[in-house]
Amino acid sequence: MGDRICLTFVDNSGERSPCLYSHWGGMTLIGEAEEFWKKYIQDRTPDDSVCARPIRTEPGNFMVNFVSHLTGGEIHDGGLYLYPTSKDSCSPDDNGYWVMNTDTGEIAQVEDAYYIG
Repeated sequence: MGDRICLTFVDNSGERSPCLYSHWGGMTLIGEAEEFWKKYIQDRTPDDSVCARPIRTEPGNFMVNFVSHLTGGEIHDGGLYLYPTSKDSCSPDDNGYWVMNTDTGEIAQVEDAYYIG
């Protein structure tokens, strides 16, 4: 039961965030990630320096800010979990494993959980 999905952020250097497991988020989580990236990364002006960006693109930092966005900055028991690796702890039987590149905004489903873990 649920609408399970796993999401990990990566960047062009190969750095990875912990895996976010959502028990109830389903494909809505992917849309939220895309909109979040567009708002805080893509839609910044070309003269924005790294320090002027609302958030940084490092996968770990991006994940912290994304989870805060999902919970509205409040304490929340909405079926969200962070795991060091997806392969050991995440069972997204409904919607699978997803990876988003925080440098490019590309997001894709991956078949092999070991790819993101």
